[in-house]
Amino acid sequence: MVDPVLTRWAVLYKPPDAKHWEFVSLVCERFFPTDTLDSILPVIFQEDAVVRHLSCTTPEKFCSTFYLLPERQVDALAPRRQQRDYFENICNASTFEGYCPRLSPHCEFYRVKAKPNNFIVLLELRQSGCSQSRAPHLEVYDQSQHREIIALVAQMRRSPFTEAQLEGLHITQTLNVIDAIYNGRPLPLSGVPTTIYNSAFTNFLRVLKDDDIESTPTELMHAAKFIEGSVQYYQTKATRVRNMATTMDLALGYDILQHHEIPLSSGMIRLDGAVKASVKGLGGPQRPLLCITEAKCEIGEDGCDPMAQAERDYRAFYCSDEAETVRASCCCPCLLIGIASPRIMVSGAVFADTLHVQELSGYRSFVPRPTLSERSAYDECIHEAGRFFRAIKAALDELSTYYASLELLPTVKDYRMSVVSPARARPYIGPQWTQFKMGDKTVTLTYTGRLFPDQQSKAVFTAVASVDGAEATREVIVKLLANHQTPQGTPRPFAPKLWFCEVVESVGKYGVERNMTVDDCAMLHEAVGLLHERGLIVGDLRERTLWLLKGGGVMLVNFDWCGKEGAARYPDDIHKDRTTLWHPNAKVDHLIKKEHDLHLLAVLAERSLNTDNHDSDNGDNGNNGHINNDSDDDNDDDDQAEEAE
Repeated sequence: MVDPVLTRWAVLYKPPDAKHWEFVSLVCERFFPTDTLDSILPVIFQEDAVVRHLSCTTPEKFCSTFYLLPERQVDALAPRRQQRDYFENICNASTFEGYCPRLSPHCEFYRVKAKPNNFIVLLELRQSGCSQSRAPHLEVYDQSQHREIIALVAQMRRSPFTEAQLEGLHITQTLNVIDAIYNGRPLPLSGVPTTIYNSAFTNFLRVLKDDDIESTPTELMHAAKFIEGSVQYYQTKATRVRNMATTMDLALGYDILQHHEIPLSSGMIRLDGAVKASVKGLGGPQRPLLCITEAKCEIGEDGCDPMAQAERDYRAFYCSDEAETVRASCCCPCLLIGIASPRIMVSGAVFADTLHVQELSGYRSFVPRPTLSERSAYDECIHEAGRFFRAIKAALDELSTYYASLELLPTVKDYRMSVVSPARARPYIGPQWTQFKMGDKTVTLTYTGRLFPDQQSKAVFTAVASVDGAEATREVIVKLLANHQTPQGTPRPFAPKLWFCEVVESVGKYGVERNMTVDDCAMLHEAVGLLHERGLIVGDLRERTLWLLKGGGVMLVNFDWCGKEGAARYPDDIHKDRTTLWHPNAKVDHLIKKEHDLHLLAVLAERSLNTDNHDSDNGDNGNNGHINNDSDDDNDDDDQAEEAE
């Protein structure tokens, strides 16, 4: 049984026609992890100080907004007058919106439990008209605020070594933990490919896969010396690291096993190895890390996997106050290397919407083993090591160049303190692919967000496209994927116009939601019927794969499973979605059939009917907006929001 946590809520009220917030009370209540934030409202309106101040005990008469204070500079047990002055100054400051992230009232407590004394509730009478100047809450999604909340939580973690211990990973590696590392363990913590954020990871994979690469005699000599030293048994980790460091330094040109101790405001981190990048204007512990290495003498030593420890080293460093400037300027790409005996694993790490780490190689054993090549087992192992080290070096070279040319941007704290103009929007940290050719014109993409911010495995982004020579910009969807099925004959306006579809070598591959309505389902049924007439099936008809337009209507934007009836089959990962009521015959590698599409249409129609009935009972039209298209003219197909893949 999980014990409840004591929380403190500063309650402020703005009377009708007033310009300033008044401190009312500091309310205490115990919360369980799954309690939603709005469950505090009945408690607030039972507080004597609140009842006296508002002359009301009915929460429904008030608009309430919830905020999280990043740093509380007055003690939770300070006198009332001190609390009043502090919170009134905070909430009435012009920088309040940029300083305190707004929270959804439906947010569960476990997502923000790291700061239990830092909650703020602002109340206004409904009949007075709730303020429209307040910042959008986190359901609308502000990436900068979301990343900084992740950083705040991560700063309270124990040492990376302790956090990497096996007994704690099943607790910290869940969707319920905001600073969890999206490394595919477990499967719900799967993120988009790290290759879409930095081409250094793609380069590593390309070199590793290229069988035509011939290592130089020098590379082979260094590889042979590495193998000779790595396959030995050592009594201590220090001895192994010392002997491997020399040969790896020669093979890579980087001292990846140079011990580092980095003093951070959140605590000292000790790394078996690290390579620091050079960035103009940053020194000491602020210098970014382009490589982190953790080593173990043998598999199982110290009760944790070296890669798990390297992942938590990465989190500790890039979530620190010292890394705030780098964090505000880029996705913090970094190569992670785990060494256990003569086995090495390489992963790529980025901090974008969440902390993403993906394996770029499995654990490569450099113990000679039988092969089918014409070389001897030892000779083949030397050539494999030579190529492996070349791939690591290629990635490190590119990351070094990347950081050397990095433009430093204002931090979130700079915006809070009005060091920079509020009119200058914080950039969205998105994919590296930002340009493509459309005819003889160059199209430049400025990413603005995720189409599905709650689905980290979906590489679908919103962006603004600027075309050379054109003043007007267009809102587009950018979808990056391993392969693409374009069903010829999908009629507009049931599918967006496709601007671009091509393999992008550097990538290595290839909003706000509203409920579906009965009218949406009818439109979707018509679109699927037209596809069926052409002998095509869709297969994947779930709300998460549809695009609900702001003014009403729906578009098909996911054709990954689409194909000819009798040929298209369900993918291997269909079993991952246990929430969809699939057709009984919808199974891995089974044929997708028209009746399966019709089954899913019926499921969507039933849900939309229930939603419509619920909304009508509550006097709500259910339209909370979606991604805007770039024109309000519904009769112009070309003015629909576009899709770029």
